[in-house]
Amino acid sequence: MKRTKLWYLGYAACAALLLLIAFADFPKGVDVGLACAFGALFGVSYAELWYAKQVKKDESFEIEVEDERNVQIKYRAGYLACGIDMALFGLATVIFIILDYTLPAVITGVMLAVQPLILILASNAIGKRI
Repeated sequence: MKRTKLWYLGYAACAALLLLIAFADFPKGVDVGLACAFGALFGVSYAELWYAKQVKKDESFEIEVEDERNVQIKYRAGYLACGIDMALFGLATVIFIILDYTLPAVITGVMLAVQPLILILASNAIGKRI
């Protein structure tokens, strides 16, 4: 089975998840988890199929995507998004502290503290592969 055809199974799994959410009598937490799984699976399947379609339709598409300039733009946009995420997590943590929401403040504070560590570990792992 080709890799592209495998992603169509993702759509079938999404339909099954929707049927489970609609017709099964699961607790609300399970429905939320199934909805998250649906969203992730649908997004990945759609993106993979769209990318395969673009490569098949336009032979220069993959070359343009991997162009050095476009790669640098993606890296810089990623760094900018990471910085904005950290600022938003910090702001959310401060707001939770002001509102005296202890558990959300701890969760967002831990996420804020762990994010640079994840960035360092991911950079080291990618650097070893290249």
